Amino acid sequence: MDYINSLSQIWDFYISQVLVTWNCIILKGCIFLFRRHSLMIDVIEQFVIQKLGDHPKRLKHVFGVKDTAVILAKIHGIDQEQAAIAALFHDVTKYDSIEAQKQLLDENSMMKYAEYPVMYHALSAAKLLETVFDIHDLHVLNAIKHHIWGTKDMTTLEKIIFIADSCEPNREFDDAPIIFELAKKDLDHATMIAMKASIDYLEKKGYTPSQEQLDAYHYYQEVIRGKIK
Repeated sequence: MDYINSLSQIWDFYISQVLVTWNCIILKGCIFLFRRHSLMIDVIEQFVIQKLGDHPKRLKHVFGVKDTAVILAKIHGIDQEQAAIAALFHDVTKYDSIEAQKQLLDENSMMKYAEYPVMYHALSAAKLLETVFDIHDLHVLNAIKHHIWGTKDMTTLEKIIFIADSCEPNREFDDAPIIFELAKKDLDHATMIAMKASIDYLEKKGYTPSQEQLDAYHYYQEVIRGKIK
């Protein structure tokens, strides 16, 4: 319940911003809110800044992912606002306790990833976006859910968020700029390279990649080989 109470406090902050960032008309005691996407993104940015305010390096990463995702979305002809929202929210619950994250997850998700609780922040971030901002766009939500190690047969937006998370300018590993340049031309190939880099990193640290992660990587290997269209 402590986590839910903290969400209520953040919700109060969000409401305090609404009248500033949304167009409002008061008529017969009713408030009609006309949503303007660019202003919605401004509110989400302020929410994320407040949520991650004690973690400046993470905030820098998040905004790096946002900028990279928007660039790739423009190149590949998909909605840049969807890309911005998914990027901004992808790590929003990363520093919440596991118990707090579990309060936003269903039982099946908790059991499925019990051995890989790193996945909880991706799933809980998507649920938090639904809860606080009433956003139910599956393209956006799934892009957030799958940003950690990807999945098979991803949408363009899912690939962009996954890639942007791995290669935004603040990433320091050698392949990051290579992945970004490749992603401008071929998202599938960039996805495969980013997945391989993630698997190599885990193995170097002594961790075992999940079967789901390995399956996703092998799927994109087959895509690049032309065996999956």
